[in-house]
Amino acid sequence: MVDFSKKRVRGRRMKRKVGIIGLGLLGGSLAKGLAKYTDYEVIGYARRPEICEAALVDKVVARAYTDPKQVVAEADILVFALPPDTNARLFEELAPLIRPRTLITDVSSTKTNFAGTVKQHLPEGAKFVSIHPMAGSEKGGYDMAKADLFKNCTWIVLEDDVKDGWDAEAAAELAQMGKLLGSRVECIPMSVHDGFMATISHMPHTVASMIATIAGGDEYGDLRLRLAAGGFRDVTRVAGGNPHMWREIITGNRDEVVRALSDLEKQISIIKNLLLTADDDTLELYLSNAKQIRDKFSLL
Repeated sequence: MVDFSKKRVRGRRMKRKVGIIGLGLLGGSLAKGLAKYTDYEVIGYARRPEICEAALVDKVVARAYTDPKQVVAEADILVFALPPDTNARLFEELAPLIRPRTLITDVSSTKTNFAGTVKQHLPEGAKFVSIHPMAGSEKGGYDMAKADLFKNCTWIVLEDDVKDGWDAEAAAELAQMGKLLGSRVECIPMSVHDGFMATISHMPHTVASMIATIAGGDEYGDLRLRLAAGGFRDVTRVAGGNPHMWREIITGNRDEVVRALSDLEKQISIIKNLLLTADDDTLELYLSNAKQIRDKFSLL
C-alpha cells in the first residue's frame, strides 16, 4: 500500500474537501474540473499507485491514496466514482468509518443497487444525494479524463422520495457544483432514473453491440467493416466501451433494460409490418416523426 498523504499541491486554501473514490474517466475528470473551476480541495483514491502519482503531478488533487479509508477520514463530500456494484461493495465496507455530516454522492449510471446499499448502511448524521453527470466516452481511465468533460452536459441531481439521509441543501450544493463545471442541471426523482437510463443509454448500448455483431461477426465481417462509413460508426460508437463496466451497468439495471428491449421489439415489429405490406407512405411518416424527435433533442 502506497501512502501519498505527504505529497501536496501548492495553491490557494480550499473551502471544502471533496474525496473522490476512483480516478477513472468520470472521477478523474471530476477531480480535474473541480481543481480548475472551483475552490474545493480535492483528494482522491485510486487502486494503482501510478494513477495517484499522475493526479498529483497534474495538480488536480491535494493528496492521493491507495487506501480509500484515508479519503473517508478527510472528506466533507465523498464521491463514489467506481462501477455501480463496486461502489456498493466498497460503501458497505467503508460506512462505519464515515463521519457525521459527510455528504455522500455517486456518479453511477444505475442507482438501485448503490442507493439501496447506502440507505441500508448510512451512518447516522450523514447525508446522501445521488448525482449522474451524463458525460463519458467509449474510452475510459484517468488518461482520458479532462476538466471540460462535463461542459454542456446534463448533470442530474436525484430527488429521493425516501427522505432518510436526503437533504435539499446538499442537493443544492451538488447542483451548483455541476453549474461551476459548465453543466446543465436537471433534477428528477430517484424512482424514475433507472427506467429513463435504460431507454436512453443502456438499451441503446446493447443495440450498438447487436449491430456491430451482425455487421462484423461472420465470414464477411471484415469486408463489411471496410465498406462501412459514418452512419455505422456513429450508431456503434458506444459498443467500443469497456465490456466489464458495461456488463455491470446493464445487469445492474436488468429489469428496466429488458423492458426497454421489449419496447424496441414493438418498434421493430411495426417497421417489419410496414415493409411486408409495402406501406411506404406510413413508413415515411414513421421516419419523419423520428426525425422530429431527433431534431428536438439537438435543440435541447
